[in-house]
Amino acid sequence: MKKISILTLTLLLVFSCGKKDGKSGSEQINESEVEVPVYQDNELNSPELEEEIPVLIFTVQIAALKNQSEDLEYIDGIKIYHENDLTKYRLGNFETYQEAREFKSQILNEYNDAFIQALKNEQPISILEAL
Repeated sequence: MKKISILTLTLLLVFSCGKKDGKSGSEQINESEVEVPVYQDNELNSPELEEEIPVLIFTVQIAALKNQSEDLEYIDGIKIYHENDLTKYRLGNFETYQEAREFKSQILNEYNDAFIQALKNEQPISILEAL
C-alpha cells in the first residue's frame, strides 16, 4: 500500500509539472514567433547610430622639445603628445578657458613659458577657434 501511495504521488507530481496548455498560468511563446532584427555590418556603423560629439578641453603646455625629457615625463599628471616632430608636455584637463588660466597662473613661477592650448578631439586648435 505504501508503494502504491508513493507511485501515485510521483505520477501526480510528474503530470502537474508538465506542459501547460496556455489556458492557465503564464503564456508560452514559440521561438518561431519571436522576431529578432538582423542588422548588416554597415548599418551598425552608420552615422545615424554613431554621432561623434566634439570634445573641447583646455590644457596648459609647459614644454615642446625635439627630444624627450625624462625629468618632465615623471611630473604627476603630465600628458605627452607627439606633434610635428616635437614632444609636447601638457598639464591639466579643463572644461573652461578660465579654469586653465587659473591653473597656468599657479604654475607660471615654475614653468615660465607655459601657455594654454585648446584641444578639440585631442587635436590642437587655436584659442580663438575654441572661444
